[in-house]
Amino acid sequence: MRFLKNHYIIILFLIFFLAITSYKLIYTPTPFYDWDESLYIQTGNEMIQNNYYYFPMWQGKPWLDKPPLVPLLYAFIAKAFYFIPPEISTRLFTLVISIFLLSFIYILYNKIFKDQVLSTLAVATTAFTPIFLQRAQVINLDLFLLFGWLGYILFFDRKFLSLFFLFTAVFSKSLIGFYPVFAVAAYYIYIYMLKKVSKKEFKKAFFKLFAHSFLLTVWFAAMFILFGNKFWQQHIIESHFRRITSSIEFHFGQRTFYLDLVRDQYGFLLIFAILGLGSFIYWLWKNKFDASKIFYGLYLLPWFLFLNVTKTKIFWYIYAAIPQFGFFAAATGLLLKKNKKLFIAFSIILAISIGYKAFATDNFFGTYYSKEEPHYNLSLYAKNQCDELNVLLNEQSRKSFDELDKQGLLITTTKWWGSHPSMVYYFEKKINFLYSEKAFSNSLLNSTNEKCFVVEKEENNLISTNSKKTLIKSFGNLELYR
Repeated sequence: MRFLKNHYIIILFLIFFLAITSYKLIYTPTPFYDWDESLYIQTGNEMIQNNYYYFPMWQGKPWLDKPPLVPLLYAFIAKAFYFIPPEISTRLFTLVISIFLLSFIYILYNKIFKDQVLSTLAVATTAFTPIFLQRAQVINLDLFLLFGWLGYILFFDRKFLSLFFLFTAVFSKSLIGFYPVFAVAAYYIYIYMLKKVSKKEFKKAFFKLFAHSFLLTVWFAAMFILFGNKFWQQHIIESHFRRITSSIEFHFGQRTFYLDLVRDQYGFLLIFAILGLGSFIYWLWKNKFDASKIFYGLYLLPWFLFLNVTKTKIFWYIYAAIPQFGFFAAATGLLLKKNKKLFIAFSIILAISIGYKAFATDNFFGTYYSKEEPHYNLSLYAKNQCDELNVLLNEQSRKSFDELDKQGLLITTTKWWGSHPSMVYYFEKKINFLYSEKAFSNSLLNSTNEKCFVVEKEENNLISTNSKKTLIKSFGNLELYR
């Protein structure tokens, strides 16, 4: 009863958030969208089908870019709940993990606020940020990364539980999963220098950090032994270092990309966050910059700062920093707690602002992240008509890929996906994505009767001049030939 009394506001909020989001997912299911959802569910399915668990698999080939944990989890969920459409079961699984994550955010910031109203406001600000909402309703890796990051510091004193959370972070997004190890190490160095922790405790903490890191890096060593330079190039160089140093693939953006993204995500709520940042710094000064308060209050800020020096600009990278700004939005309340009227007024204004932005400005119930499109309907139809699909990317896409190739901005797997990787999931058979007219013509010359071809209407002359294939059906601007 005491627990309910002390935390009933966050419990009610989480029930509310779970209810309204579940309603959306269950009553208006949509197809898996390109790119992430279709990639992760398909690669996980192929791991199970091929009894192969080192890496995700894509059309029979190991995808060395990503660790295996999350695709495998989603595939197991889809198979375990086979009586529910996977577009619902996997997304509900995402939502459930998001509820746990929001609980962790509450626990983290309640260590500073010591107040369930402010802690819940920080959670609500985070939960209704557009990118958090999107990631709470779709298949993704970022959710598990942040889940691991927060779980590790919250349960650091629990040896095996903290290892579980670090495992989750690392095996969701690889090397950046080790972020909490460096954060905790920096914290212990700082408090040791301030003589706030004994030498024995300091050594114990560092031994735990080293042991956890060593255990998880064994996988990287094993994969290097198994796959050699191929693993090093694709998993380490391309998937990590090139994303920092180059704007690979189509992920361009100006230097202020992530700053602009924060502004777009928060809108007028950014005013609360800016005021809260100043308030938190002043509050820290009044509390003589308490080390634990700095650590918990600014735990995710270094990640946001780091993003701003990377060259590859991808909007969902900022997901792990979103709770930081949610915390700042509520932090002004720290200075108002002694004045009950001002505190209540601030809390009501922030709560109303969060609700107005979520349901009026951002249109919570009217926002969906995919819909039935021509490539989706074509894939489902072709599944019963064709043994194989050969898909020619449209002319503009081909030119874009050629230009990136000339600039050295493609990686090994860039051309695995085509324009719509979800086609592979819904077609359930082999698809060849073709990036040139020459490749398309060669494929036509070597085709059998059961192989099908997909082109846009504007280029259907490539079919008529190179083969005797006939049109089966049109789907929007796409045409299916056999």
